[in-house]
Amino acid sequence: MKKLAAFLLAGALSLLLCAGCAASSQHKFEGASITGATLNEQAAGERMMFGITVARSGDPIGVDFRGSVSKGSLRAQLVDAGGKAVWQESAGRGPFAFNTTLRPDPGEYVLGVAWDGPVQAQYALVWKPYPIEVPAVTLLALLPGLGMLAVALGFVLYAATRRLGWRYLGLGALAWVVTVALKFAWAIPINPPLEHALSAVLPHWMSAPLFYLYAGALTGVFEVGVTYLVLRRTRLGYAPWKSALAFGIGFGAVEAALLALSPLLAVLTALASPNAVPPDMLSTLAQLNNVLRGLAPVWERFFVVWAHILANMLIYHALAVGRPRWFWLAFAYKTALDTVAAAGQGVAASSLAGMWTVEAFVGMFGALGWLGTRWLQGHYPEPVQTPK
Repeated sequence: MKKLAAFLLAGALSLLLCAGCAASSQHKFEGASITGATLNEQAAGERMMFGITVARSGDPIGVDFRGSVSKGSLRAQLVDAGGKAVWQESAGRGPFAFNTTLRPDPGEYVLGVAWDGPVQAQYALVWKPYPIEVPAVTLLALLPGLGMLAVALGFVLYAATRRLGWRYLGLGALAWVVTVALKFAWAIPINPPLEHALSAVLPHWMSAPLFYLYAGALTGVFEVGVTYLVLRRTRLGYAPWKSALAFGIGFGAVEAALLALSPLLAVLTALASPNAVPPDMLSTLAQLNNVLRGLAPVWERFFVVWAHILANMLIYHALAVGRPRWFWLAFAYKTALDTVAAAGQGVAASSLAGMWTVEAFVGMFGALGWLGTRWLQGHYPEPVQTPK
């Protein structure tokens, strides 16, 4: 269960960074890299990993070598076809980071690491056919994580001050964890081959919208459908307004809190120990120095929580009045929201304007969530029905 939670958290971070940031480098990635590599060797050795061809005199080779050595020493080296090291950089005990641009003579080379005795280390080694720029991550990059956490805490504090009930708040959070886990369990093996099959038999202008609609429908099926079925078969689904509202807040707030943790921890790591973070990740995180990019995830979480609240209130209303049409309205609402989100990922990553265009649509769904919840409050039956 812990591994599944970690996977979901990593997936959430990936989606967040894709939606909130455009590619920072002006270059298309070329070269090669290895990150998170570990060494625990008792004798001298080497790992020569990357073959590099220099076609013309003066062609650059950008090299970034960083990590931490806990025992012995480690060096990165570029070796020519005759086995001679034309460049090397050594690191002793402790964290290290080296970034340089080499311009060797034309020929064939191999880049890797070597050590002269017992060594324990973690490292990342990257090379590109151009200088590698590693931007600095500032305190402004904490805004998305802290902002999303504040959104989650704000809704929880509202539930606490209004005395909505901790039990249903926790049940809503648990419902999110279970339904999203089920959605991932379905999507991981099914989505890639399905997307490939659609693109193989249909033109892109047809296959892409169909896949986006399918992705949105998965949210309808699992987050709405599974929740409805469980609540319908238990007394938990027949609750007064305050309890139902607490359930919806818990459902949305736990998502905002979990999505906040990954970028928050990543940025804190980059601030405390930038040598331990690969340059590509530093470049991604450094984009959050831009306040407009940093605010986008916070804006999104605030409005998405309202969307979660409305969807769950529609489920409870359907059970309270005994009319499934309210459930189908919740299903359509959540499906439409995630269809727009899936379709907008590419647009959001293209530019700042594209990102905020998508966020504007998310804001519209969230505003509808707030208005719909207020309307339901005046039409929610009291006392509620009880299961037969």
